[in-house]
Amino acid sequence: MEDSFVKSGEKGAEAKILESKKEVLALLSKGVAAEKEELEEVRKLSEMERAWWRDFPPYETNEEILDDFEKGILAKIGDDGNLKLIMRFSNPELEKWQPYLNKEAARLLREVGERWREKMKAAGLPDDIRLAVTSLVRTKEYQKEIISAGKLAMPDSPHTKGQSFDIDGCGYYIEDSVVNPRQCENYREIYKPLVHQILKEVLEEMKNEGRLSYIQEYKNTGNQCFHTTRNPSRLFPQNI
Repeated sequence: MEDSFVKSGEKGAEAKILESKKEVLALLSKGVAAEKEELEEVRKLSEMERAWWRDFPPYETNEEILDDFEKGILAKIGDDGNLKLIMRFSNPELEKWQPYLNKEAARLLREVGERWREKMKAAGLPDDIRLAVTSLVRTKEYQKEIISAGKLAMPDSPHTKGQSFDIDGCGYYIEDSVVNPRQCENYREIYKPLVHQILKEVLEEMKNEGRLSYIQEYKNTGNQCFHTTRNPSRLFPQNI
């Protein structure tokens, strides 16, 4: 509906500082539900990543996540020149969105951003564009809620082990302004498809290097995202 769009200027929509708990829970319950065929496809595509991490325990509670952060097992993810977390990670009411990843997965996320930026510069695209990170570690209980809401999610997802992250596949930030089809009324006029074509190129390269797996979820829709999982094999350079 027209009322659901944030008014936008040339840069996109003004990013909300905080989303209310009610708004986010409404998105979870009313958002796009996956078709049976889509779920089966994701089940098959995610077999390898789930096998990689099958023997690792999931996080049951936020307390376990925070404890592993204190131990140095998890790293806290913050914004940088290439990546920006969506606003719900900044909202203290939304305790389900925890800004953490396993420290090796955090290194991988940073490298994705760096390699994407290099290709962006080579393509002559503006340096104020940042990728939008939409999901990081999840508790087992939150994963169950997502599944119950009909989303593309598996019970044994590496998200629950801090090894997966999602990047918006049809939206991004220009500085702190949102450009996505869900919030930006002039999206079609200002969106640059090359931003995500380059991201996919980077992910494909790193997949071929044995570094990660990725799935393009909700492909060709306004909810598209790149679900990305670290390969636990020892193929990671130590200087990243």
